[in-house]
Amino acid sequence: MLRIACKACGFVGGLRPLGNIREDEDVCFQITRESLERASLRILARRFHKSRNTILKIIHRVTSQLLDSVSIQQKFLPSWSSVLVFDGKVVRVYDKLSTKLKHSSLSEDELRSMNKMRWLVGVDFGTGDLPHYALAKEESRIDLVMYFKTLKEIGYPLKALVCDGNPEIPRAAKFVFGDQIVAQLCTRHFMEGLRRLLPEEERPLMREKLEKILTCIQRVIEANDLEEAEGNLQHLKEFSSTFCHPIASHCIALFKLHKEQLCAHFLHPELGLPHTSNDAENLIRQLNQRLKLFGRFFHHIYAKDYLNAWALLRRFTPFTDCRGIRKCRNGKAPLKIAGCEIQRIDPLKLKR
Repeated sequence: MLRIACKACGFVGGLRPLGNIREDEDVCFQITRESLERASLRILARRFHKSRNTILKIIHRVTSQLLDSVSIQQKFLPSWSSVLVFDGKVVRVYDKLSTKLKHSSLSEDELRSMNKMRWLVGVDFGTGDLPHYALAKEESRIDLVMYFKTLKEIGYPLKALVCDGNPEIPRAAKFVFGDQIVAQLCTRHFMEGLRRLLPEEERPLMREKLEKILTCIQRVIEANDLEEAEGNLQHLKEFSSTFCHPIASHCIALFKLHKEQLCAHFLHPELGLPHTSNDAENLIRQLNQRLKLFGRFFHHIYAKDYLNAWALLRRFTPFTDCRGIRKCRNGKAPLKIAGCEIQRIDPLKLKR
């Protein structure tokens, strides 16, 4: 370090050599990468001998400069399939306004809702890539339409959408892309909703018959082809005609109401649709593990930038635990599978 002395006041100080500026930048990238890879703020503060607030400032500064999903499409031009698996994730974002309103007329639920936002994300079923992701106030019609408009602007060739039971998701997709879009409701989410209708206090014999009704419905909507589904549907009709119960009738009515969207995977075999939203669910599960250690965000801009960085890093990270017919993905990153040349590219150094 270069030492200097002021002739006027006698102060003696030092100047940091310019060579260390690059080293500090590399440390900032390392801190951000380890945070995105599940290192907690406490561990990072201890490892790099910095305060927790300094670690947060470094992470926010680095993530604020990274490319978003639109810029990635313009730079790498990925080729996606036409099937998108969509889901949303609740993100805790601290709002100082809520603390000022604790003694106001707002209820506790209203105060908590002010600290929650929704991260909307879609997983391309063919490549495992994340074409677009956005942070929204809620999973409402307007937020979903804005998401699908951006998805269309980046050139995603959407033909089919797989999602949970929120009816606004397929409506927003069809509003933007047209009514020809095929919507597949997640059969697992649908069956979980039906099972929640079963009363706990029901008699064992009656509950057994109700569960058999649900099993018959599940066999229809998870059939491999139309012929198998028709056989299972006939069995459902025969059993339901001999068993009368209000909950059974309600479950069958829900099945009839959504049967076209629940059975899209074998009604449109040319699309190769999955009948569950497991791809998006697994992604959200990985994000939950990361945010569990990070805690909540103190501003929606920080949340938006950090989630963008997490998704960006995932798009460049090779798969390691794919099984079955997807085993060929192991060792390849989603963007690589989408036909992009990403060798020797550090995603955290792709600045706007």
